[in-house]
Amino acid sequence: MISTHSGPLIAFNYPPDLSEDDTHTQYESSDDENNEIQVEQDVDADDEYGRAVQYQYRLSDSNHLKHFMGTKKELLQCLDELELSRKESTTNSTSKLRSKKSTKTAGNGTIFGIERGYLCEMLAPPRKMCNSRFEITIDDKIFMGLPVHKLDNGSWRENTSKPPKNTTDSASSPPKSKVNLNMFHLVFVLNPPMIECNYRIDEMFHYVISRLSLVLRYEQLKHEFVSNQIRLIYSLKEELSTSSPSNENNLLYSALIEKSSLCKLISDCYNAISQSKIANLSINNRLRSFQIPIKTEFNSLPEPSVPFLPGSYLSSTTKLLLNSGLINIGETTRYGQTTITQEQDENSNSFDDVVHFALLLLDDPESIIRDIKAEQDEAMASFIRLINPTQPISTLAGKNPKNIAEIKSFVYHLVYWRKARIIQPISTRSVYIVSPMAPITISLFHDIKRFREQFPTLPSLPHFLKQLSPHSRKPQQFATMIPSRDHRSTYLEALAWLICNGYVTQLQTFIWLKISQKIKMKVEEDFENEAAQTKKRTSAKKIAVGGTDNSSKRKEDQETANTTLSQNEQDIEDLQNRLTSIGPKVTLGDEEETIILDPGRATALERRWINKIVLEECKLSQELLVIFYKLLKYMNGTNSLEYLLLKENVSRNELRKLLLEIEDHIITVRHW
Repeated sequence: MISTHSGPLIAFNYPPDLSEDDTHTQYESSDDENNEIQVEQDVDADDEYGRAVQYQYRLSDSNHLKHFMGTKKELLQCLDELELSRKESTTNSTSKLRSKKSTKTAGNGTIFGIERGYLCEMLAPPRKMCNSRFEITIDDKIFMGLPVHKLDNGSWRENTSKPPKNTTDSASSPPKSKVNLNMFHLVFVLNPPMIECNYRIDEMFHYVISRLSLVLRYEQLKHEFVSNQIRLIYSLKEELSTSSPSNENNLLYSALIEKSSLCKLISDCYNAISQSKIANLSINNRLRSFQIPIKTEFNSLPEPSVPFLPGSYLSSTTKLLLNSGLINIGETTRYGQTTITQEQDENSNSFDDVVHFALLLLDDPESIIRDIKAEQDEAMASFIRLINPTQPISTLAGKNPKNIAEIKSFVYHLVYWRKARIIQPISTRSVYIVSPMAPITISLFHDIKRFREQFPTLPSLPHFLKQLSPHSRKPQQFATMIPSRDHRSTYLEALAWLICNGYVTQLQTFIWLKISQKIKMKVEEDFENEAAQTKKRTSAKKIAVGGTDNSSKRKEDQETANTTLSQNEQDIEDLQNRLTSIGPKVTLGDEEETIILDPGRATALERRWINKIVLEECKLSQELLVIFYKLLKYMNGTNSLEYLLLKENVSRNELRKLLLEIEDHIITVRHW
């Protein structure tokens, strides 16, 4: 959609046929009800053959509600009509289809039944309404875009330091004809289900429409990319209309997509986004990627009414990475989560924590290299071949800041392209269980064959899963499953395959500090002793002040002492009141025990409780005391012990010793 001095025009549309009967939209519904509506629209309701087609559709689909709603007489009548229609329509069905096809071809002057001229006026808003979200609903179709209008000074963006250059597109070599472009508008037509309409169009605008439109604005500003492509499009149309007047539509669209990079990126974007894939678009010889993120990683089990893709990954790790931009949280409106774009996050320091995690490839390395079209000797290809899910990202980066910056870019791209996933490094000393979201009822039988082909020497997939989550005992370290050292690498590869396909997740350990009534009473006694000592010192000071011989100064000092005494007595009374009212923010369990939910931000009273435990009750050694206060902030039931082992560089033996010493004062929970 463009606007020149001649007025608004539709320069190119895709798919080619957008007549009234087509439903080429970004979110084409595929449920049975919509399929029936489409069938009923494509046939004449008064036509006997059309009715038979409708009946045939309903009868052939056993999942359709109307399949079960007909009486025996109606079903027999339907079958008779269908058989009769088949015989009668043998000679004329072909002519009817040709007639309908010619009608569609003749309907190229309309888009979804709307006259092009009228639609052009609707999709070309005034300049004041441009450079912002545009949305209009006509019938059941939503037309959405971000129209970009040229400013009075000839620029396409405000506050630009340099005027746009009058360069040409070297790839297309456009003719000398000029198009005075005032506005361009890349319009997407959507038809989402009514119940999902709001967040579907929001995410479509946020992730695809706005970003692609702004990239086109930048290329138009710097290189007049859109103007040059519009010239090329009209030149090709003029050339083909004179050389091949017959079969013009097919040849025209083939030539436009082949020779115009703008037409090609529009068609590629439609084909990819409509299939929930990533659109890798070449814009002025630069590769840009656009997608609507798909939620495949959960930190808790979704509600039964919330759909999710089979094999989605379930782990509390995703909650830690929520603001890192390195998980596919997707569908931000539905799940009430926020996301950070790749551009924003690459400028933050959140990646410093991510280097402790590992990268799990979701496909074969060579397949990924081919899919992303990387050269075999490129740094990206070499990095992909080095990825090992048992090693943290930091080992790949080393200590060279230049390497870290490069690997950071590689990691973001692989996760964004859905080629890799961030996980905790796979270890034989970790515990793994069958995921509650495992696709057992959906793809187990199919995956049994895949698993056997990939790992022929290992137990079958069902037996492997049974060993991970047995009914007779608690899950054990993964090392207990490995028969010998020679089998270690194969078993780890199989474990990575199971995690990749959503069958297995890591069992992690979470702890809270528990304060018993005994600890509370001892701290309260300490407060009472301190209050008594304060009162004793105050009384002694009062006696000393009263024994002064200087009569002229004695009266003044006496007044000061009385004021100090009153203040001290007030402080003691306030302290005693606080002792009866102060406590943690949340108390769980009975009145005799308290769980500190956030020890990293403990109150003064909570700190006294903690010190009483480690210094007097447990009497930790200096070595363990250092480790305790180092790990104290992680004892909140949110950060797993497995995570802090990675981040704080604490050995498992040291952690085990500490937990044994304070086991009477902690609550332990294990889950994903």
